[in-house]
Amino acid sequence: MEPPYRAAGDIHVLPSSEEAPGFGVLPVNAFLIDDDRPVLVDTGLATEGDDFLATLWSLVEPDRLAWIFLTHDDRDHAGNLLRVLDAAPQARLVMNYVALSKLSEEWSLPLDRVSVVNPGQQFDTGARRLTVLRPPVFDSPGTVGLYDPATGVALTADAFGTYLPELVQDVSDVSKGDLHSGFAEFNRLNHPWVSLVEPPTLDRALYELRRLDPSLLLSSHGVLAHGKTTTLMTSMVEICTMEAFVAPDQAAFEALRDEMGDE
Repeated sequence: MEPPYRAAGDIHVLPSSEEAPGFGVLPVNAFLIDDDRPVLVDTGLATEGDDFLATLWSLVEPDRLAWIFLTHDDRDHAGNLLRVLDAAPQARLVMNYVALSKLSEEWSLPLDRVSVVNPGQQFDTGARRLTVLRPPVFDSPGTVGLYDPATGVALTADAFGTYLPELVQDVSDVSKGDLHSGFAEFNRLNHPWVSLVEPPTLDRALYELRRLDPSLLLSSHGVLAHGKTTTLMTSMVEICTMEAFVAPDQAAFEALRDEMGDE
């Protein structure tokens, strides 16, 4: 874990990263909306559970946490869910029904503390009204994001993520070349179906974000990019025109194995 920092208004980033052999590093972010009814968005990596909880509770006391909004069921988003639920007995879990069904295959979740939401609905926290979004690209059918009118921020789950040479906080600290290649590689790898759609189709998927006109897109796998929303949306559409991503084969895997920590 890295030290938390403020993204915009009362939204904090709880940043971490994973090594991505052959690509660099991948940011792994959770977020805290710290108002009168605090909302935690995603719960970090289980491999960093103690550090994640220490960072989270340094920002908000467990008894104050009112909501846990889970963007989807992947473990880099749900890794510490059970530990947070146990430590914050007042917190309710908000997620899509598909993600809930997938997690319920493995975990026994407190269903009396669960609220399910769909894209297009409003999520009333008791302190503000958030709009539930379907991000334009996703790797799980249960993925949902959020738009916060109070700050103009859209939280887009995996969409708009990027591989980086090293972990930084702001896109201004990444060269244009590294940003372009890291963005293209991650979004083709994580959302391989984009190679099957035409640019106008993906452009239509961006309609809701364009209509909301967010001042900032916060990706679970990205960095702060103030004033870059239009550029990021244009880059997302361009992904459709690129060749489909081809994952490393056995020969490439053997070359990467040392970097992956194999003894």
